[in-house]
Amino acid sequence: MFRKMLSLFAVIVVSATLVTPSAYASSKEDQVISIAKQYIGTPYKYGGTTPSGFDCSGFMLYVFNKVGISLPRTSLDQSKVGTAVSKSNLQPGDIVYFSNTYKAGVSHSGIYVGDGYFVHAASSGVKKTSINDPYYWGPKYTGARRVIKEEVKETKPEPLPTLPKGEYHDVPNDYWAYDSITYLSKKDIITGYDQSLFKPTNSITRAEVATMLAKAFDLTIKDGKSKALDVPENHWAKGAINASLDAGYFQGYPDNTFRPNEEITRSEIASLFSDAFNLAKVGSATDFKDVPESHWAYNPIQNVSTNGIAAGYTDNTYRPKNNATRSEFSVFLHRAMNR
Repeated sequence: MFRKMLSLFAVIVVSATLVTPSAYASSKEDQVISIAKQYIGTPYKYGGTTPSGFDCSGFMLYVFNKVGISLPRTSLDQSKVGTAVSKSNLQPGDIVYFSNTYKAGVSHSGIYVGDGYFVHAASSGVKKTSINDPYYWGPKYTGARRVIKEEVKETKPEPLPTLPKGEYHDVPNDYWAYDSITYLSKKDIITGYDQSLFKPTNSITRAEVATMLAKAFDLTIKDGKSKALDVPENHWAKGAINASLDAGYFQGYPDNTFRPNEEITRSEIASLFSDAFNLAKVGSATDFKDVPESHWAYNPIQNVSTNGIAAGYTDNTYRPKNNATRSEFSVFLHRAMNR
């Protein structure tokens, strides 16, 4: 059923029903970041303030409104609200702003998401970018503001009780991905976190995918020397990464790195599943308006969509650059394994 694949990345596709973001987010900062990442890949539209298309300040307006925070309409005015924050003191959820992009003065804003990155509506669409990008954004960085008020810390709750294998406190029986998460968990292909939590809306990384594939394909775990320069010998997924590289599921990067913590996109997952499960298009092609025939993953996306493994969004988009969540990956891996 499975065949050795030649794909560079592993990825999976979006569910027909989009998961409500931040259902279990622990703070307003978490909610803002989760919502912002959900719209990565949305096209740019001058004056746009909805998911059909955003401009930079319109994107900010929309995301923060989702958590009950009202912002001014323009980037310039957004750079004046809240409290000023130094670059060294940035926290996820802060507004970062930039000057001299398409006009003099403050003219662009985005949401800081941690580790030196921000999510914003660029001219190429909503994307995640380094604030220290030396070629453009770094020199134009102007400052940051904090508009999310510090929440009153509540008394630390009692630890959640441990549940039986395959059951999680944040995956109720009526959750859309419950069956798939339970199935894969009971087969030890996917695992949760402490206190029987699954964190279904979290993005999935290359290291996590390598581990799940190694288990799903019953690969022999390679515990020898790491095959990637950026995967240390004590890395939790070293063995699975070695096994997946040997199997050809991943080829790594030209600089001999694996980038284990990098989030995987939906187009990359479509490519992986198309090859790993030997998929071919069934019937008529699915007409996704954001995946032209010239797109590098056009055929893999057609393969997974026409085989009923993955579907697009209700606005007839596939959003190939978006990251998949743990619940989405579970559903489509489950479907692929039981075709």
